[in-house]
Parts: sequence; C-alpha cells; structure tokens
Amino acid sequence: MARLYNKKAFSGLIGNLVFRTLEGQQIVQSRPNSVKQSSNTKASASEFRHCSIWAKQLRLDLWAFLNKDTDSYMFRRLTGNFYKALMSNTNILKGQRTPLNANMSDLVGFDFNLNSPFKDYFLPEIEVTVDSQKQITVIVPELKPKTQVKYPERTMEAELLVYVYAGTLIANAPITEAFVTIPVNRVATVQPETIWTSPVLPENHLVVVNAKLLYNNHNKFTGKNYLNNAQLSPSMILFANTI
Repeated sequence: MARLYNKKAFSGLIGNLVFRTLEGQQIVQSRPNSVKQSSNTKASASEFRHCSIWAKQLRLDLWAFLNKDTDSYMFRRLTGNFYKALMSNTNILKGQRTPLNANMSDLVGFDFNLNSPFKDYFLPEIEVTVDSQKQITVIVPELKPKTQVKYPERTMEAELLVYVYAGTLIANAPITEAFVTIPVNRVATVQPETIWTSPVLPENHLVVVNAKLLYNNHNKFTGKNYLNNAQLSPSMILFANTI
C-alpha cells in the first residue's frame, strides 16, 4: 500500500512499483523479486557453515601442537580445505556429509604455515598406514640431515614431531592423542629409518596425523631453546580419515 504525503509524493507500494522520496525527489522503482533458495543451495550453505565449525574445533583440538606458529590465514585456508574435502564425497547426499562418514583424505598435504612449507624443509617422504587393529604406523625413511633437512642459520639441532589426533570434532568431547619426537641432528651423516606405531585408536573418530619440525639451540643452563615462530614452523597433515 502507498500513501500520499502532503498531496505531493507517494511512499510505499502500488502493484509492482515502489515509491519513495530521496533528497526531495520522488523515486519510483520496480519491486524486487524475492530470492528463493533451492534445496541444494540451502544444503551447500549448511555444509559450509558446518565446515567452519568443524575446522574451528580441529584447530582448537590441535592448539598445543600448533602453538600459534601458523600463518595468519591458516584458519581460513583450513576451513576451505575442509569444505573441499567434504565436497569430494559425491556419493553422499549434500547435507548428510560429515567428517565422520566422508573420505577426508583431501586434507593430506595441508600446510599449517605457508611461510615455511613442510616439504621445502623436510624432503624425505613419511609413510603413514593404519592397520586392522586401528593403529597408526609411521615410517620415516633413512635420511641425510645435511642435504634433506633445511635448518635456520647457525642452528644445528631439530626434532621431527609426529602427532596423532583422534576426535569427533564435537566441542568439549574427549580426544585421543599420541606422539613421537625423532632427533634430527644437522651434523649426522646418515640417520637410520624410524618406525613408530601408535596405541589402538577409537573407532568412528576422525584421525589426523601431523608432522612438525621443531628447531632448537641447546643452552647448557636452560636446556633446549626452541626457535619456531609464525615465520618458521614447517608443519603439515600427513594423514586424515575416519577409522
């Protein structure tokens, strides 16, 4: 309904026309059409919102591992990568996909810090497998630290941290964790192969295996002085899936 003000100007609706006054001038516009979302559009929007929640929970669950040593866009990138991984499961209907019923292996290779990509700093390929007992086995091949690991200037010591996380991405829900640290000394000629197996992990949990290089300078008074920061902290997802 439109009303006539001061017998000069209309304000409101007449049919498909909208009348209003702007800076003393009568304005007439077509009435905008209402936008209706399809069920697929609604499902996609819902999935993206949920991915933001799941990615945030994963970031919180990995808080101690990440230790704030990430690039400033990490969370935004993780949310996008999470959504991409979920979307790849075209065999599951939109709106029904979750990290616990979908294949999340597209998360593999995600760098938590683009300022120092993991594969630029640690060249050997780390193998991760899961067995029928729900255990993760990590194999770090024989390596030559001098040529296959990148160190900051005047730094001789590093550790390869492999961290296994199993969770449901539900706020305040318990998580299962296991980790191993492997010294990688810069002066070592050859470091032998390392094989490590995790404890048995719970079923129907998202398992994410992560690797991180921790650099340190040893101080005889205070022990290890870790050097990782937001500019230098190579860390990456090695494995991601529900077991």
